[in-house]
Amino acid sequence: MTPAENVKARMTPREPVPTGVVSRLTPVEGIRLVIFDIYGTLIISAAGDISLVSESESAKGMAEAIRKLGGGGTDDEVETGLECYRAEILRRQNDLRSQGVEFPEVEIREVWKSIASQLKLPGERIESAALAYECAVNPCWEMPGAGKVIRTLRKNSFPLGIISNAQFYTGAVVEGVSGINLSGADFEPTLSVYSYREGFGKPSRQLFEKALREAEALGIQSQEVLYIGNDLVKDIEPAVEVGFRTGLFAGDQRSLRTGSMTVEEACGKADVVLTELIQLPEVLRLNE
Repeated sequence: MTPAENVKARMTPREPVPTGVVSRLTPVEGIRLVIFDIYGTLIISAAGDISLVSESESAKGMAEAIRKLGGGGTDDEVETGLECYRAEILRRQNDLRSQGVEFPEVEIREVWKSIASQLKLPGERIESAALAYECAVNPCWEMPGAGKVIRTLRKNSFPLGIISNAQFYTGAVVEGVSGINLSGADFEPTLSVYSYREGFGKPSRQLFEKALREAEALGIQSQEVLYIGNDLVKDIEPAVEVGFRTGLFAGDQRSLRTGSMTVEEACGKADVVLTELIQLPEVLRLNE
């Protein structure tokens, strides 16, 4: 079973929670490249923030992950595993901050290596363990219309990119719940920027600047890029700063983030406001 098949077998359908926001679908002219956020935009994320995960979900996920590593998943192992998980993430984040990284992002496989070492377990299956834990604590599903929109954009010859806070397993999660392939079939690898690879995450403008440099290498200018995301501070504001056109996705109450602004104020900061992903072709005046 592939990682994506594993995810598909574990996840169950979820529906977005309506936000009550009114869409604003002003046509955006001259777009040659569309870049997406992932969590809360292309896929529904039940937790998103590990701080929102219940202790029981964390313990259940850790027990399963430890069994993947070759342990028994005992209460003592779970307690040690969870303590190591949290402490190791914090330690690595603080190390990066001490090096001047404002929005540090860890490589989660390194964290799981430390957990395996702490528990004196083999490290050969850390990727399976990490994926098992992620599936347990962060149930996800396709945002309605995501796959159809990606197919429509590809049919109309749009190159597609990603700028997202993510981990190595994110591609498997997205493919498992939506069928969308992030590794080349649907998205351009050079136009896809992931936080775990860079060592820092959104809202760092550097992620957006890297995507812009790759776009410019293809002859695409900043104003010809449309970036779609669900978070004003992490998505819309840095995208605007590098000159992208922006679409605020306001289709799920769980993921819509407006920072210190009201929803109305946040919506005013983006070029368009989408309450359903299937509205995007209308904004770009495409034939579906």
